[in-house]
Amino acid sequence: MPGGSAGPPVAGFEVAYIAPDGMELRRPLPEVWAVPFEHALPVRAFASYRRQRNLPGLWWSATTGGHVGYESWL
Repeated sequence: MPGGSAGPPVAGFEVAYIAPDGMELRRPLPEVWAVPFEHALPVRAFASYRRQRNLPGLWWSATTGGHVGYESWL
């Protein structure tokens, strides 16, 4: 399969993310292959309110040494 774990991904997809300096970037997937997304800022806040149907929060990640935001619909 082209672009598997052994090499860079196939072109045709775009990734939008917020860089650590706060700038929004949109790049083709092959260009962001080596970007450490664990250091990127969240695109939006994980809101919490009464009677919401999803479960947002922060999870401690020993791999990154910090919290990772998540949103669960389970």
